[in-house]
Amino acid sequence: MKEIKIYNLEFPEGVRSLNICGYIFDAVSNYDEVYKLMPNYNVTKITGSHQITAIVKILEKEEATVLPYENKELTKIYDVLFFISIFTGRNVFLHNWEGELPITADHRPHTGYGGQLRLSLKLKRKSVFRVKKTGEIIDTESAQGIPVWDLEYVSPGFDKDIEDIIVYISKEEWKKRYDDGYFLFLYRNMVQWQTIESSFLTAWTIWESLFSIENRMWISEDDLRNVKAESKISYILNKYFDITLDSKARENIRSLVNARNRLLHFGKTSISIKTPEMKMFIWITDQIMAMILGLIPDNTLNSQESLKEFLESGHVKM
Repeated sequence: MKEIKIYNLEFPEGVRSLNICGYIFDAVSNYDEVYKLMPNYNVTKITGSHQITAIVKILEKEEATVLPYENKELTKIYDVLFFISIFTGRNVFLHNWEGELPITADHRPHTGYGGQLRLSLKLKRKSVFRVKKTGEIIDTESAQGIPVWDLEYVSPGFDKDIEDIIVYISKEEWKKRYDDGYFLFLYRNMVQWQTIESSFLTAWTIWESLFSIENRMWISEDDLRNVKAESKISYILNKYFDITLDSKARENIRSLVNARNRLLHFGKTSISIKTPEMKMFIWITDQIMAMILGLIPDNTLNSQESLKEFLESGHVKM
């Protein structure tokens, strides 16, 4: 079985092997050492660099990708790495080139944008252990009193949850509804390290894309271009959050639209829309992505409360 080195894969705490869609990811022997050399905030704050942290065993017969990559020769391992990157907050990729080539991917952890989606990936399974001598799988309660050196920690579900998402978006019904999910590439761009203005504009593009996808069956492409941005935002809020806007809320949405237009055409937002409002819009995008991927959206950052505050007052206090 072919093995390829993997950059920047951060394993869940206590886990050193993942099995996603048949691909086995094993941590390198010096994982703890190289982990500390990555950009890191949990150990010591360092700028860090790309590090090979895992080896993946490639399947002999691979399936095609689910996501609509331009390169049609790519295989499902790229889907797996895409979602590992999204849900670990690091750019994870294969070392699949010969010689000395510069790595263009950003080595820094993703920004806080995307955090709510990562939190939405609930570890739905209880922590379990394997008794080394017998191979028996037991839960935390049953492990009480057994020496830790006699137990092997088993992944509580991260790899299975990633696989579940890939299976979920592989369904023809999902692909047909969401036009193969091309907007997920936009989302990956949104959470990369950049200014909040850039992330805000990318999030806006995602909303516009979703509006077009949801309405392309009965609105022509030309007519879609002519729909006012205010109407598109209102539609998405109603579609995904069951929010019906009153006149005051619509007025505040217009101020957000004006800020977006000003930022796009003049490079700066309006006086009324600042960082808190842009953060709110980005975090709400996190929640929409969670729903699209079949997850229950996390609200740790009080995004829904911030949205309600904005619709009522036009401002967000953070």
